[in-house]
Amino acid sequence: MSPIRLTELAVFRSRTALVALAVTLTIAMVAGLGLTVRRAAINIADASHTSAQLAQVHGDLVSINRERGFVIRAAKESGDRRWESRYRSLGAQLEKRLHDASELAISPLVKAAAERAKTAHQRVAATEANAFAQIRKGNAVKASRIINDPRYVANADAYNKAVDNLLKATWGHVEQQRVAAQRATRWALTGAVVVLIVLSIIWYAILQDAQKRGKALAGAQAELLAYRDKLEQRVRERTQALKKARDTAESASKAKSEFLAVMSHEIRTPLNGILGMTKALGETDVNDDQKGMLDVVEQSGAALLTILNDVLDMSKIEAGEFNLNNTEFSITEISHASLEMFGNAARAKGLTFKTCSNISQKTRFKGDAARIRQVLNNLLSNAVKFTQKGEIKVSLSEDTDKEGKIYLRVMICDTGSGIPFVAQKSIFDRFTQVDSSLSREHQGTGLGLAICKELVERMGGEINLKSEPGKGSRFCFFVNVEKLEDAQSGDATENVSTKDTTKAKKQKRALRILVAEDNPTNRMVIKAILSHAKADVTFVEDGQQAVKTWQAQTFDLVLMDIQMPHMNGVEATQAIREIEASEHMNKTPIVAVTANAMPHQRKEYLAAGMDDHVAKPIEPQLLYAAMKGALKKRPANEEIQARAANS
Repeated sequence: MSPIRLTELAVFRSRTALVALAVTLTIAMVAGLGLTVRRAAINIADASHTSAQLAQVHGDLVSINRERGFVIRAAKESGDRRWESRYRSLGAQLEKRLHDASELAISPLVKAAAERAKTAHQRVAATEANAFAQIRKGNAVKASRIINDPRYVANADAYNKAVDNLLKATWGHVEQQRVAAQRATRWALTGAVVVLIVLSIIWYAILQDAQKRGKALAGAQAELLAYRDKLEQRVRERTQALKKARDTAESASKAKSEFLAVMSHEIRTPLNGILGMTKALGETDVNDDQKGMLDVVEQSGAALLTILNDVLDMSKIEAGEFNLNNTEFSITEISHASLEMFGNAARAKGLTFKTCSNISQKTRFKGDAARIRQVLNNLLSNAVKFTQKGEIKVSLSEDTDKEGKIYLRVMICDTGSGIPFVAQKSIFDRFTQVDSSLSREHQGTGLGLAICKELVERMGGEINLKSEPGKGSRFCFFVNVEKLEDAQSGDATENVSTKDTTKAKKQKRALRILVAEDNPTNRMVIKAILSHAKADVTFVEDGQQAVKTWQAQTFDLVLMDIQMPHMNGVEATQAIREIEASEHMNKTPIVAVTANAMPHQRKEYLAAGMDDHVAKPIEPQLLYAAMKGALKKRPANEEIQARAANS
């Protein structure tokens, strides 16, 4: 039951019906009484008017009969025929008044009395006509005998009696109408009184019901106010609970981010040494067995780095800090290295590796080349991993939809173990693997395909799968890109490269680089990477030394670690920027080289004045690209830019 007693409030519908009934009865009573009284008044008025007319007719008949008797007696005694015309005139008047009397009130009784009077009048009139005929002949004695004949006297008496009966019948009919009208009026008044009593009872019930409902409504309103206060209290409590839960969730999220940041730093730092030193050692003279061992170490480190990058990518996506870059690229730039690397891996397993493309190498596109390459690498890695025999086919194509949008379409087919139909529905979900048992053959986090799906959809595309267990799988994805004009011919490119090479050859000194790194292993890795750039590298072990050394010497570029004793990399960068601003110096490019790779950390370093960020383990190509980009931002001379291009 509702706290405001909705059941009691619902009776408003029955009250409405009761009021409608009362109003209907009131209208019907007033209308009926009015019509009845009006009809009765009309009937009474008609009866009164008819009575007056009947009294007039009665008087006329009496007068005519008296005069008519006189005319007959005079004609009988005198024998003068001139009385006949007067007699005929009175007869006509008599018939007319008899007719008027019968017309005043039409009823069977009146009609019968009128017929009797008319018949009696005809008998009397016939005798009188015979008498007047004798008078016209001059035989007055015979006319007198006719008039004095007892039969004539009897007919005359019958006629007079018939006239009296006609008048009485007509008067009686008129009186009945008047009485009936009065009776109808009395009944109408009686019915009105009864209806008024019923209406009074109904309106009394309505008022009593309204009073009861008013009390119920007042009680319901009171309960509603109490319930509202209680609900507001619950809302306040719920809001406080939600706020507390939000604070807890934010604290947990912050703790998770801090944990990921710490773990990323702590894992990347030794991983940088493992991969860097493995690559550096691989470039020395080692025998085949040692080379194989180094390959195993490098592959294991790369696998660990892939897992770490997947976790960080997913963390970026969940935190909403994932951004796409819009750069120019060609199909060769995003696919050549991947196809060559995984092609060699496939052929090493005895697989056939085929590629085909309908895209010109000169065609330039605009999009996030790094993310497209990441999706391609992930799918190629899975194809090589899960294919034990047969072949792998890679198809690269350019498609245009009905709206004119350009898409890069990549399809990878393999003859591997395939994916069960049940698992295909959730293969792109996070932490999902086809075989999640402890005895599974292939290891992994189950994040690769989920990240691929997120990346492809963020680039305005789709990724889909078609697979049959035991026969292989086909992964296909397409992303929206902007197509640019074809690149210039190879001769022009060679001319540009020749000019850059010429400028590089004209440089008079090596690129001066200051490296702030407290970890000895990382210093060795950076030294090995920069050895190919033939740069003049100076190493310091903390932020304070970095600021002092930068003030004492001139450097073209600073590679700054973040977590260092005495003064960290952010503080050192801010100190350098303050000195540059106070002395109106040109800014020295500073690139953060750190194991801190979380999105919010990168933003923090760039906000502190750094020009770019490279995460450990250091990939030489990424480091060189960051150095080149940072040096291009500096308003330096062509000599430094040439050295950057050469690096």
